[in-house]
Amino acid sequence: MRPTDLQSKVIAFLRFPLIVLVLFAHCNYTTTSEEWASLPFASGFIDVFSQRIAPIALPLFFFISGYLFFKTGLFSIDIWLKKLTRRFQSLFMPYVLWNLLYLILVIIIGLFTSEVPILGIPISDMSWSDVFKSFWNIALIENGSTITAPVAIQFWFIRDLMVAMVFAPVIFFAISLFIRISGKRPLVRYLLFLAIIYAFGYWPEIVGFNADCWLFFAYGAYFGIKKKEFIVAMLPYAFPALILLVLLIITEQYLPCEFVYRLENVTGLVFIMSLTTMMVRSGTWYVNMTLANASFFIFSYHYMVLGFIIMLLSSGVIPPFNDYLALFIYLFSVALVVGLGLFLYWLMRTRLPFITYILMGGRR
Repeated sequence: MRPTDLQSKVIAFLRFPLIVLVLFAHCNYTTTSEEWASLPFASGFIDVFSQRIAPIALPLFFFISGYLFFKTGLFSIDIWLKKLTRRFQSLFMPYVLWNLLYLILVIIIGLFTSEVPILGIPISDMSWSDVFKSFWNIALIENGSTITAPVAIQFWFIRDLMVAMVFAPVIFFAISLFIRISGKRPLVRYLLFLAIIYAFGYWPEIVGFNADCWLFFAYGAYFGIKKKEFIVAMLPYAFPALILLVLLIITEQYLPCEFVYRLENVTGLVFIMSLTTMMVRSGTWYVNMTLANASFFIFSYHYMVLGFIIMLLSSGVIPPFNDYLALFIYLFSVALVVGLGLFLYWLMRTRLPFITYILMGGRR
């Protein structure tokens, strides 16, 4: 199999498992109540998986998005504008529509409970200004939530990705300059450059300019601009990346710091890409296009169900009596969200194909 074809299969395969990791990242139930936090084994396992392993999915998504945006290696203002036009359908329209759906849902709930969930304000205090802020950053709403995300919280990823694409000419110029001055081993040099800036937190905290997004989007852009298959470049580093990743996770558990946590994402990206390449190439893992195609829908809808589950757990309606029950709830909730998402996606594709096409941004 040609490296280009194998790389396409790797990207397609990763779409679904990475979305599942995103769900796990949003299921850190140890923060919902003291009962969950007091369970020694379950809380420790959930914390490691949801806070240390699952978040690796986001840098991978940004990396793949950067590669796909620049994969032809060609760039001009006309090419950039055409790409933005296509992303208007695939990213901007779903972003607006899903946030609108979430906003309508939380307003309806607020009419019955007096307080608008997610926004964190009384329904009587909600203004048109708050409505518009809900599409960008609900933390701007006075006396409301402190989460710097739109009302569809998971769509902060799409928001920041769109910002990076708007500034794609800047990224192209920076990467092209880096390639010219990086010498014979630009991959290794860029990894070091990425690790230093990312791990030490040398990045301004501005909403829409997320460090994960810009640095990993640019990392993927590097391979696109160079027209290099990243799977070929990363495969030799699979085992060293695994060893380093395990050591970092263990270290972070006993010596928690932002530096180590950020390095986990850098090494995790290399390991997951290498592992997936080996498994897909050997035929051990194969691409299920049904799961891959449903990934965006599961990503978009999942907070509707997951938010309700978190509310139930926070209220104590479903108490975790022991570690085994807590782990079962943790795993079952993700399975429920995924299973229900696959069913709803199938149902909408068969009954409401046009609406599904619009909500999916033209994805099949």
